[in-house]
Amino acid sequence: NPGEHGIYGFTDFEPGRRRVRLMSSADVAAPPIWDWLSLRNRESVVLNVPLTYPARSLRGVMVSGFVALDLARAVYPSDLAPGLAREGYRLEADFDRVHHDRPAFLKDLTAALAGRNMLFDRFWAKDWDLFFLVVTDTDRLLHFMYREYLEGGPIRNYFLDFFHQVDRLVGRVAEETERRSSPESPVALVLLSDHGFCPTNGEFHLNRWLAANGFQREPGPEARVLALDPTRLYLNRPPRFPEGRVRPSEADRLAGELTAALAREPAVAGVLEGKNLYNGPQAFRSPDLVVQPSPGFEFKAKFNAGPMYTPSPLMGTHSHQDAFYLVRNFHEHPAPPAIAAIQDLGAWIFSYFSL
Repeated sequence: NPGEHGIYGFTDFEPGRRRVRLMSSADVAAPPIWDWLSLRNRESVVLNVPLTYPARSLRGVMVSGFVALDLARAVYPSDLAPGLAREGYRLEADFDRVHHDRPAFLKDLTAALAGRNMLFDRFWAKDWDLFFLVVTDTDRLLHFMYREYLEGGPIRNYFLDFFHQVDRLVGRVAEETERRSSPESPVALVLLSDHGFCPTNGEFHLNRWLAANGFQREPGPEARVLALDPTRLYLNRPPRFPEGRVRPSEADRLAGELTAALAREPAVAGVLEGKNLYNGPQAFRSPDLVVQPSPGFEFKAKFNAGPMYTPSPLMGTHSHQDAFYLVRNFHEHPAPPAIAAIQDLGAWIFSYFSL
């Protein structure tokens, strides 16, 4: 639960301030599973996992994922970096290219996916207990090209070939996992996506909406509410913001006003209270409200003026309903889980390792 590890998004407010900062591995407040395994002298290979940058020491290998900025700081042990650089490994495709040099972006994306395959080839043969590989490149393709693919545009052949490559990688992982597993030393395969995709209907700008509806004169001490990407709302109150103007006695009423007003917006499917979503020692850092987008709406929380609704430069956006998981436990120890929430799967993985 984010109330335990303290990560509610890729950005957050600096402690006690309204300045926004990028989160990093240093902000993760609970030990990840590979730390627990390291304490037990068990090996992990952790590849392209978001919010592992800068890479931290572990018993095994790490190549950090989004938002990783510098290959030299994205790998552990550090002596892996020169070899990965020579082999052309890309931490991420260059998103800026999609708007001014589309062929270069597609070439970049192909190279990034080839890099995930290269990581698999390079590290699978190691002696590991946990092998964790994330493919983020389908997310990038769907964000920038999904509607064009659905409409039968020029991207269609590239799109299909890209997913064929992903399918081949998944197939190889499945085959090699089964080959590695035995009754004496079982290995489970877990496939997981935390969201699906749908075409975009447009963008909805939360801070602009707050300003237009009287909840925010400016994103400073006078604001009553502040928004962060993608859909988080924070009441401007102590102790999170020492100069906050919202008194504790006003908080519930203000949250109710926000919920009622947002419910009238086409972009909004619902509003949830943070105190009902998050629990744990880091729950004090949670948003007060979390807005659920209507299908197809991309939420933004920039602190600038402009319309509340704008066309989106993206062709696809995340969908809540299409998240999935699949567990193939080749020798049934322990039994695959029936889960109701994503953290239930995490709990099963911990139990798999007897942690």
